[in-house]
Formats: sequence, C-alpha cells, structure tokens
Amino acid sequence: MTVNENPWQKIKADIQAYARADRVPVNAKLVIRLFLLTPGFQFVLARRIGEIMAGIPLIGRPLRRVWWWLTCLVFGSEIAIGATVGGGFYIPHPYGIVVGVSTVGRNVSMLQNATIGRRGANDATDPVIGDDVYIGAGAVILGAITLGKGAMIGANSVLLADLPEGATAVGIPAKIRLPAPPAEPPTE
Repeated sequence: MTVNENPWQKIKADIQAYARADRVPVNAKLVIRLFLLTPGFQFVLARRIGEIMAGIPLIGRPLRRVWWWLTCLVFGSEIAIGATVGGGFYIPHPYGIVVGVSTVGRNVSMLQNATIGRRGANDATDPVIGDDVYIGAGAVILGAITLGKGAMIGANSVLLADLPEGATAVGIPAKIRLPAPPAEPPTE
C-alpha cells in the first residue's frame, strides 16, 4: 500500500479513477466536468486541497481545520483530518460518508453512507484499508482491522474482523467469503 504520494499526484490518480469508472479517456472535457459538475470528485478534491493547505507554514493547520469544517457542512460527509488517503479515491455519491482516523490505500471505491472508524477508545490501532478495495453503500467497517488488497464489502454489511486479500464480506455481521482457489490445469 503506497500512500506516500504528494497531493498533486493523488489528484492525478483521482482523476484517473473517475475516468476508469466512466470508461472514458482522461482529457480536458472530463477534467472540466469533474471539477464543475461531479460532487463525488469535488468532495475528494476538497480533501486534497486540505492536504495542500496543511503544508502552508504557520497558518496551514488552522486553515486546514476551517476548510475541513466547511467541507463537512457542504457535503454532509467527513474524512477525518488524521486519516491518510491514497490516490485514486473514487466516491461517486459523497453523501453520509464518515471516514475516521484510518489508513486508506490507493484506488479505493467507496459508495454513499459508508462508515470507517474505531469501535471504541480501546482499539489498539486504526482501521487499514488496502489498495483496490470496494466498499458498498451503507457498509460499516469498525475496529482495529485490516482489509487486504482487492477486498470487497457488500452493501449494508457490518465488518468487525480482518478481511483477507481478495475476499468478500456480506451481511450483518459480515460473513467472509474467500476467493476461489485457482483452477488446476488439466492433466493428460
């Protein structure tokens, strides 16, 4: 999981994620549409602008706090200031999303009303969301857990345990479905 990108690299990766989702090439028409007419991208971009603000000497951190507060008001969603979010973050509908202090990998897709956070003050660590993870609408991910690369969480699932790479979690509480093992080549 690589989240040590600068905000400009993350914005570029975010644009590419939206282009992949829309199955269109990255071009000026797409970028203008994303910046002006796509609330999900605007929400992710607001997060990136906050990251840029944090680098301003002396006034950056308080300015970022005010920007975060305004973003929460405008979108009705929140990504905690202490969260680390990799590039390629795809949120098509930025409504009712709460991301607490956590680490979110690259190319993560998150739908509306999803929640990521701690179960309580006694959690030893924050949640870790791997690269290429899909989080369905209304999904709840709580506790000091890790989601492996390529994991999927179904809509309205409540996940309270680690999810291995490539696995799927569905239900309340979530039942984990492991990926099928690769098929054996036929022997002659």
